[in-house]
Amino acid sequence: MRRGKDALTFVVVAIALLVFAAPGVAAPKDDEPGGTGTSLRDPLFPQIGNTGYDARRYDIELDYDPAANRFRSARTKMVARATKTLSRFSLDFQDLDVDRVKVNGHPARFAQVEAKPDLSPLPEVTQPMKLVVRPERRVRKGDRLKVVVRYDGTPVMITDPDTSVEGWIPACHGPGMTPPCDGAFVVNQPIGAQGWFPSNNHPTDKASFDTSITVPTSHTAFGIGELASRTDNGDGTWSWSWSEDDPTSTYLTTATVGLFDHTETALVEESTGRALPVHNALDSSFTPEQKANVNAVLAETPAMFNFLSGRYGPYPYDSIGAVVDRTTGVGYALEVATKPHYSQLSSSGTISRFTHVHEIAHQWMGNTVTLETWLDIWFNEGWATWSEWAWDFAENGGPPPEEVFAELYETLPDDFWTMAPAVLDGDPANLFSGVVYDRGAMVVEGTRQILGEAGFAELIRRLLTDFRYDNISTEEFIELAEDVSGFTGARLAMLDRFYEQWLYEGQKPTILPADFGVSASGSAQPRSGSRAPTPPGSRSHPR
Repeated sequence: MRRGKDALTFVVVAIALLVFAAPGVAAPKDDEPGGTGTSLRDPLFPQIGNTGYDARRYDIELDYDPAANRFRSARTKMVARATKTLSRFSLDFQDLDVDRVKVNGHPARFAQVEAKPDLSPLPEVTQPMKLVVRPERRVRKGDRLKVVVRYDGTPVMITDPDTSVEGWIPACHGPGMTPPCDGAFVVNQPIGAQGWFPSNNHPTDKASFDTSITVPTSHTAFGIGELASRTDNGDGTWSWSWSEDDPTSTYLTTATVGLFDHTETALVEESTGRALPVHNALDSSFTPEQKANVNAVLAETPAMFNFLSGRYGPYPYDSIGAVVDRTTGVGYALEVATKPHYSQLSSSGTISRFTHVHEIAHQWMGNTVTLETWLDIWFNEGWATWSEWAWDFAENGGPPPEEVFAELYETLPDDFWTMAPAVLDGDPANLFSGVVYDRGAMVVEGTRQILGEAGFAELIRRLLTDFRYDNISTEEFIELAEDVSGFTGARLAMLDRFYEQWLYEGQKPTILPADFGVSASGSAQPRSGSRAPTPPGSRSHPR
């Protein structure tokens, strides 16, 4: 957690300097080659991300005691390529107990220090930390970099600038429930991954992941990707090993542990004929009625999946599923790669069908094509929210997306428009505000109307081809949409102004799709079954 007292901060920094000033090791200098002290400078989270290397693969091994919520032991190996000569470098990692660090097989000196600047003035907000590593030998530019960190202790739950929680969250059911806590609900958006494993914790440094979690045989453990093995260790524990070979951002990983009803089935992707494993897990403490309700929603996964595959193209991963846990104090769902996570049931005793299609849509838009910085989150959430609109219209007889656009434009209150989705007033506390979702989806729908169905389909194809397993900035999205439009002269200038108003300006836009000579069919009046717009700043949004 955040070290809030100046005296303690001084001690930590002093220890770091002592480590690096040990005999034979010069203290680091600001201009010395390496990644320490310089992040990727994310506009909202300048404390995260590290320069000097490109992570390629993480092997994470956890021996977890759910009763104590503690790692008996943990080991993370990062395999990377040095992008500059490294005499030192850093990883994003909170203050677990690091036992030792090796770089390319040799012991390395290390120190755990607070990242700078302060993330928030609120004392409850977790201040990000760095694990600063000084290898025995310099790593030359272009060389392989293998870093092994061994550690133990209680993994860290992160409190975000909006005071929501993420990272390694104890899965506790509430007073009087048995058991009160049965493991951990692990979701990492935006920075929670560093609460349980060291990494280059920025969305742009994607890697593959092998995750092995040893737990009591009463418990189930999940990583991203496919189940590689489940090994009984003969001592009352077993090890669950999961593997994801497609490049994935750290915030999309998991190591959720708990008492679950776990099933493995399969679905067929209609457009390709592929059969994909489906891993679903429901908290074992749910009542039979609750389990039946949740399973009824999860039974729609194949239909939702194939609707989205038909719209966005072949599914970019090799398995899918869902983890539905019972935990308190979370209140959101997250698009964990291959296994969307749901932290609670609704008042009706199930999960939302709209949220489920939202999280599945993220597997294409957000997980495969991923934001460049956290200021680009409107792209992730705008597409996923628009996917809800498109699915509702096609599958449920809901209003067409152009009606939803028109209704929101007419009914959202004035204060909704005062914050631009690609600016967010420069405040990380606004990361999950309503404008990210609703105004972001309106940008997507406005683009569809302006480009027409054929142009919109081409935009989707280009997004998932040109940026597959990569990152996209707001500027790159605009450039691509304008290129697909084929517009020139005044129409191109107006399209550029459209995106400027809708994404960057804190006032109600005046340029609408109809200004381009397109016709949005249908009435702006809501139909039966349509959903009211979400109030600005609402915390009910899925992440």
